[in-house]
Amino acid sequence: SIDFIIASDVVFLASMMKSLFDTVEALFQTSKGNKPSFILSFQKRDAQDGTDSIAFTTVDGVLAAVRERGWTIECLAWRTVAVKKEDETGSVKDDTSEVFVFEIKDATSSS
Repeated sequence: SIDFIIASDVVFLASMMKSLFDTVEALFQTSKGNKPSFILSFQKRDAQDGTDSIAFTTVDGVLAAVRERGWTIECLAWRTVAVKKEDETGSVKDDTSEVFVFEIKDATSSS
């Protein structure tokens, strides 16, 4: 039986989210009686493009994808972290980013 599904930093590109969520959905469906939690750690990388980023997964994108599947989502933790970022010229500079830890559950599963 599955209690937790844990994924960290695996959906930074928007193209990765559907495949991950399809896999999680399959695990939810095979574990209906157990009601596992999906713990997803996600670093925001869309600062340049805001909520309309084409390449990077956005927080709004994660929330929308979860809700489209009828799942629930709760932010367990959030914090700003120090990161190194490369600018257009190739220079690396110190910057900050946000990291979220979400708990996602299948609201349609029964206990």
